Amino acid sequence: MKNFVVALDGPAGSGKSSISKMVADRLGFVHIDTGAMYRAVTLEALRRNIDLEKEEDYTFLDQTTILYQDNTIYLNGENVSDAIRSKEVTAAVSTACKFKTVRDRMVDYQRKSASTGKILMDGRDIGTVVLPNADVKIFLTASPEVRAKRRYDELVAKGQEVLYEDVLNDILIRDKKDSSREIAPLKKADDAILLDSSNLSKEEVCDAIATIINERLEKMEDFKMEDLTLPKELKVKDVVEGTVVQVEDKTIYLDIHNFTEGKMHLEHYSKDALESFEGVVHVGDVIRCEVAKITDDSIYLSRLNQLQAEAFQQVVAAKENNEPIQVSVRKEIPHKGYQVDYMGNTLFLPMSQAPHHKLKNHDLLTVRVLEVNLKQKSAVVSRRVIEQEEYALAKEKEYEAISEGDILKGTVVKIENFGAFIRFQYNQGLLRINQVAHTFTNDIHTLLKEGDEIEVKVISKQNNKLLLSRKALLSTPYEAYVQSVKVGQTVKGRISNKLPFGLLIELAPNVKGLLHSSEYSHNPNDNYNDYVKIGDEVEVAILALDPEKEKISLSRKALMDNPWKRVHAKVGDVVDGVVSEITDSGLIIDTLGVEGFVPASETLTESQNGHFKDYFDVSDPVQAEIMEIKPEEWRLKLSIRRLKEKQERQSYEKYLKNEEVTVTIGDRFKDILK
Repeated sequence: MKNFVVALDGPAGSGKSSISKMVADRLGFVHIDTGAMYRAVTLEALRRNIDLEKEEDYTFLDQTTILYQDNTIYLNGENVSDAIRSKEVTAAVSTACKFKTVRDRMVDYQRKSASTGKILMDGRDIGTVVLPNADVKIFLTASPEVRAKRRYDELVAKGQEVLYEDVLNDILIRDKKDSSREIAPLKKADDAILLDSSNLSKEEVCDAIATIINERLEKMEDFKMEDLTLPKELKVKDVVEGTVVQVEDKTIYLDIHNFTEGKMHLEHYSKDALESFEGVVHVGDVIRCEVAKITDDSIYLSRLNQLQAEAFQQVVAAKENNEPIQVSVRKEIPHKGYQVDYMGNTLFLPMSQAPHHKLKNHDLLTVRVLEVNLKQKSAVVSRRVIEQEEYALAKEKEYEAISEGDILKGTVVKIENFGAFIRFQYNQGLLRINQVAHTFTNDIHTLLKEGDEIEVKVISKQNNKLLLSRKALLSTPYEAYVQSVKVGQTVKGRISNKLPFGLLIELAPNVKGLLHSSEYSHNPNDNYNDYVKIGDEVEVAILALDPEKEKISLSRKALMDNPWKRVHAKVGDVVDGVVSEITDSGLIIDTLGVEGFVPASETLTESQNGHFKDYFDVSDPVQAEIMEIKPEEWRLKLSIRRLKEKQERQSYEKYLKNEEVTVTIGDRFKDILK
């Protein structure tokens, strides 16, 4: 056999590529991954930075070569097997695949690739479009939930932060896009073998496909046409096709060819309440029906069982094509589910797949077929899947309406160490811990709890993901603080740092102001760094607020009286004071509301012997003469010695003066004159 072609179709996440490689390797087939080809086209489009939504921009395909060989995809001679699996390519490939220009080019190439040898080709339109005459067609599928779980496990293993619900939603959206696109939509070929891998391992799926291919190969080698014979005897329940030869009000007559004429009454034509055949059936119509009764003179036909059988085939087709059907609730099965009717066929709706609200008999529901049992003519259907699809479409619509910069209200639905997930009506976004508040925290639970309704700002929208910020809507600590204070106001804070030029004062969490050294005290000689410490509370006044730079200028001295403003003395003035401190270098004197200094050398006169500390005690009242006064330097130098010496000199001069007045010459020389 020179040529044998296998077409393997299926939805996203069904495992087509990996299974195809395994089967091809086992059977010695050449494997062609058509999805890789479309990914290569998408990669080239992204590299060329074209508008992906404009079909006319894909003219670059005329100068592009794509080669799939030995499980490796080459783009213009470059191995791009890894590059085509990037997030960017994955997000854009559905867009590139939808254009007729692209698909025609790829289909032509794919058909040529399958023209010789044993070929196994996988994709999403292989059996229906690319290789409609393939020797074997297989439609590999799995439930959306199973495919989503496989994809979720794969992403988590790669270290990505994802939620299963989001992955499932992406699968549902992808299925919807693939099955509804105008060009080559995803669907099962009529002659394809359906293989559901939901409950099968990769090895089991591989075994099943290999068996199908081998059996077909054997049949093609050994097949011989058998003589076909028509039934010799008509029996009840035989299925026949008859041509309408006569139409009456309540009865029609059909030529059933090799047998005789049969007739069908109105009630056996349809379960609908028809009043007449008139306008419903016409001479020449071909009707597939069943022999209901045979008498000596008549053959009675019925269409009801065939309608039911055809309806069941519609159920089967709905399962294969993933299309919805409408059913009517027949009755509830307590704790298990509901029996529902589809054109005479009883189907089962499990409680797990039913709507959350209670159903009543005769309620109409649109459902999706999950499982079909051909032998028992039964099927399992789901309303939940439809609701999920509707939800997914609503989610997609909501997502498209959201733009970066939008302010949205949502609910905290889940909290992780790295952030919180915020749910809107259909979508959810990630609020990272560093975007919750301006205040840093290692424990997000101190700021948020599940169930909280909060406003957030959309700061990023990419690949169906939303990144959010709450702090972008909150006032900064500076903004919040300055709204509560004003220039000139007295506030309290704690020293958080000592700087060469001043102190940093923490006024509120994450709000600091500068107390410049020049604003600490009126005393320019105040060496406050020697005695203040970090953590000390200080009372300060706000000098200035700078919104642009978020700076706050503070002053301590603005809250203090400057005693030097009341000092109106000059050098030579005599002042009264009290000794407040005795040091090795002299005396500290409280006088005029300020402190003055008497050097040790200016404490005692020459007539006073010993150390100056022996002559003074703290709290002693003293008088001193101003030697030097510099208010701008807070400097007042005093002298007790000078004042005393001046007082002694004045006293002596007064004494001399008094002596001159009261003493005569006779008194002076009385002793000599004797």
